[in-house]
Amino acid sequence: MSLTTEFQEKIYKSLDDAYGQVKFFQDQVVLLDNDKSGWDQAIFKIDSQLFGDIQIVNKALDEVKDAYQEHFTGVTSCRSDLFYVAYNYDSQDPENYNFACAKLNPNGYTDLMAQLKRSFPTGNLVGVGSTFFYYLNPATGILTTSPTNAVTGAEQGTTDSFTHDENTFRFGFDPKNYYGLKYYVEPYQLDIGDTFVTSFIGTITAGSNQLTVMSPVGSTGQDPSVTPIYKTGQIVTCDKDGVLTTPTKITGINTGTADLAQIPTTGAAGVVTTNVSTVNILSVNPVAGLAVSAFDSVSFSILDNPTTGPVGVISDVTSNGEVYKENEKYHAVPSTSNFSGEGATFSVFTNASGGIATVGISTTTGGVAIDIIGAGGLGYANGDTITIAGTSLLKKTGVAGSTADNLTFTVKSIQEGRFRFGFILHEDPTFWPKPTDPQTVGIMQTSNLGIGGRISLDNSGDPRGSQSWDPNLENEFLPMDPTNFAILTKVVAPNVGADRSYWKVGFQTAPGTGGIGVKAVEGSTITNIEEDDFDTYLITLPSCSASSNTKISDAISVLTPLENSFVGDDARNKTMVDATNALRQERNELCMRIWGNRTAIGDLNNQITRLESLRGYIEDETIEDIIG
Repeated sequence: MSLTTEFQEKIYKSLDDAYGQVKFFQDQVVLLDNDKSGWDQAIFKIDSQLFGDIQIVNKALDEVKDAYQEHFTGVTSCRSDLFYVAYNYDSQDPENYNFACAKLNPNGYTDLMAQLKRSFPTGNLVGVGSTFFYYLNPATGILTTSPTNAVTGAEQGTTDSFTHDENTFRFGFDPKNYYGLKYYVEPYQLDIGDTFVTSFIGTITAGSNQLTVMSPVGSTGQDPSVTPIYKTGQIVTCDKDGVLTTPTKITGINTGTADLAQIPTTGAAGVVTTNVSTVNILSVNPVAGLAVSAFDSVSFSILDNPTTGPVGVISDVTSNGEVYKENEKYHAVPSTSNFSGEGATFSVFTNASGGIATVGISTTTGGVAIDIIGAGGLGYANGDTITIAGTSLLKKTGVAGSTADNLTFTVKSIQEGRFRFGFILHEDPTFWPKPTDPQTVGIMQTSNLGIGGRISLDNSGDPRGSQSWDPNLENEFLPMDPTNFAILTKVVAPNVGADRSYWKVGFQTAPGTGGIGVKAVEGSTITNIEEDDFDTYLITLPSCSASSNTKISDAISVLTPLENSFVGDDARNKTMVDATNALRQERNELCMRIWGNRTAIGDLNNQITRLESLRGYIEDETIEDIIG
C-alpha cells in the first residue's frame, strides 16, 4: 500500500467519524430543544400573568398622567409647562439677564443648553461646561439653579449655596415609578433560532448613517481585534419607532470617543465614568429617520443575519485579464466578504495565457472554485461579494501588481448540512463564544415574555433601555479614557429599570413677553432684564376648574387600591417570580447542554474543514508524486 493511499484511508475514516458525530450532536440539539419547550410554556404562562397584573397598575398610573395633561390643553388651560432659562449670564453685570423660553423635559436639559450655546456662541452660557444652569422659578419669581440632568445632579450634590440630587431638574413634574419585570439573559439561554447578539444605548441624528454605541469598546469582555461583537451585515433594530424606518444593516465599523457620563443609565454597559471613552461608531444603511440623543435612553439591538451559512455557489468571476502568471494552481486561497461572512477559501487556476475563466475551473482554462467541499466558511448571505486579493496570485513577468488585480464574485450560501446549529469557532479556543458574555439586562415587553435566565420585579424608576455588559468585570477598574490609561473606572451593572410616569403638574404662572397678558412661546427670548422686573415677566393663570381637578382625584382613587393590592403583603407576585425563576433554573440546565452541543458541532466542523483541505492536498498530483 502506498503512503498516499494509507493517508487517504486515515483521512476518510476520520471524516466519516466526524460527520457521524456532527449528525449525533445536531440530533441532540433538536431533542434537548424539544425537552425545553415544556419549561418554555410554563414560564410563559407565569410571566404573562405577572405582566398582565403589572400592565393594569401602569395603565392606572398613565390615566392620572392623562388627567393632569388636560390642565395644559384647550380653552380651559390653567397650567403652563414653559419657563425661562438664563443664557449669556455675565457675573460682572448680574442685573441684566437674558432668558430663553423652554419647555419642561423629564429627561433633562443638556440638549437645550447645547442648542442655546449654538445660538449664542459668544456668551458665557452657564450649563455648558458646568453642571448646572439658572432658570426663573415660575412659582417664586426667583433666579434658581438646576442641574442639567440626573447624572450631574447626583454628582453635584450639596454645595455651600444649593443642594441638588438626581431629580432636582425634574421641577414641574410629579414622577411616579412604573412597575416592570427586569430580565437577565445570557447567550446560552437564547433559543437556537434566536440571532440576538447584543444591546446598547445609542445616539444618532436624523438623516445620518453614523450610529454611536454609548458603551466602551471591549466592555462586554470580548477582544474586539479577535472576536469582534459587531460585524458588517448584521441587522440593527431600535426600540423607538421611526428611528430605523426600514430593515437596517451595519455597513462599517469604526471607533471614536464619547462622554458616557451624560447617560441616565449611569454610564452605558455598566461603566461608571466621567471621562471620555473609546466607543464604536457603526455605519448603517439606510439612514436614520429620527434623531436619538443620549438622554432619550433608547436601546438598539444587534441581530445576526438569520439566512447565512457557508458558501455554496459562486457567480461569474471578475478579474483583471491575462496579467497573472501562466499555468499556476493555488489552493486554500483566503478571501474577504463585504459583509459578515468569514473563513471561505478557494482554489484558483490560471490558463496558459495568464487569464482566469469567468465560469468554472480547469487546468486549461483556469477559473475559481470553492477550495474543498466544506471550506466555505460561515456567515455568508446570498448576494454577498467575495474578494480574493490580487496579492495572493503571482503576476506575469514584467506586470506590476495593483488592486485592480483583485478577483471578485458574489455567492449563494448553504443553510443546512453539517453547519446547522454550529458556531463559528476561532482556531484558538480562548476566543470561542462565551456562554455567559455578554449578559443583557432589560425590561420585559409583550414581544419577549419568557426571556431570560432569571427575572425580578422592578419599581426603581431607573430608565429603560436594555444594555449588555460582562458580569465577570463587575467591580473591576478598567482604563476607559483613551487619552490617559492611568485613569481607571469601575465597572458596575447597567442601571436599567421600568422608568417613570411623569405626571406633569406644571406652573400656575406662564412666561410673559413684558406686554400685558402676552404669553411667550417656546424658543422666544427676552434680553437685558433687571432682577426687580422678574415678576412682570410671569403671567398668573386662572385657577383650574373643579371638574378638571375632580378627574385627577378620581384617577388617583382608582390607582391607589390597585397599587396597594399589587405591592400588598400577600406575596402573590413574589411567589410567581420565585416560581418562574425556579422553572428557569431547570431550563437553563437544558440551555447549557444545547450550548455545549453547538460548540461541539463548531469544533467538529473546523476539524472536517482541515481534513477535507488535507485530502485535497494529498490527492493533488504534485503532492502524490512526492509522497508516493
